[in-house]
Amino acid sequence: MPQAFIVDAVVREVRQLKGYPNLSILDLSCGEGEVLSQLAADGCRIHGTHFRDDDYIIENRVRLDAIPITTGVDLQQRLPFEDNSFDVVLMTEVLEHLDSQFHIVAEVSRVVRSGGFFVFSTPNLQRLHSRLQFFLTGKHKLIRRRVGWDQKASDRYAFHIGPVDFSLIHAVLGWEGFEILGLGLTQLKFKSVLLSPLWPLVWLACRLTVDKDARRNPVLKQTEKSLNRWLSNPAMLFSEQLLVVTRRK
Repeated sequence: MPQAFIVDAVVREVRQLKGYPNLSILDLSCGEGEVLSQLAADGCRIHGTHFRDDDYIIENRVRLDAIPITTGVDLQQRLPFEDNSFDVVLMTEVLEHLDSQFHIVAEVSRVVRSGGFFVFSTPNLQRLHSRLQFFLTGKHKLIRRRVGWDQKASDRYAFHIGPVDFSLIHAVLGWEGFEILGLGLTQLKFKSVLLSPLWPLVWLACRLTVDKDARRNPVLKQTEKSLNRWLSNPAMLFSEQLLVVTRRK
C-alpha cells in the first residue's frame, strides 16, 4: 500500500482538477482506501477495486468498509464498468505490478469520460540517481527488491514486475487519447539534491537528442518534443515517484 507522502501528493493533485469535488472517481486497486476516504470527505463520488481479498493486510477496516468496492477485478482483463462511467480514474503505485501497461491504459480510456482525468503514481525510473545507477550498472534504481527466480507465478504481481519506463508510457497515453497536463512531486531525497547541478546538462541533452526521423515526420516531431519536455522536468528528475496527471481528449 502507498506510503502517506504518496497518498498526500495524489490527493493534492486530484483536488486541483477542474470540477472538483463534483467528480465521480474510480481508484483501481485502492488498498485500504487511503486516497478515496479523503476525496469522499470532500464530497466526491467514489468507487474502488480489489483483486484478491488477501491482497492487503487491512489495518483500518472501518475506513475500508465505508467505501464501495468491487472485488475480483483483474486489471489485465476487461474492467467491469460501462464506457464513460467516471470523471477520474486513479492508480496509486499499481502500474509497476502489471506485466504490461498497454491493456490497462486502454481500459482506463474506455471507462473515463471525454475530458476526464487519469492520475497515476509509480516509482520513478527516470529520476537522476536512477539514471546514474543505470549508467554505471545497467540496472535502474528500484524502490522494492528485484524480482528473483524464487517467486511463484501466482505471487509475482505483488512485486514490481513491470517498472514503468516513461518513454513507453508517454507513447501509450498518446495512443489512447490522453494528454499529459503535469507532473507532481512526491518526495525529494538529499541524494537527488546533490545531483541537481546536472539539471542544465540534462535539459540541454534532451533538446539536442531528437530522433532523426522526426525531421521528416511532423507527428513524431511533436511526440519527441513532448517527451523531451517531460524528461527534463524538475519533478521527473528529482521526485521519488512519477506522479502524472493526464486528461482524456
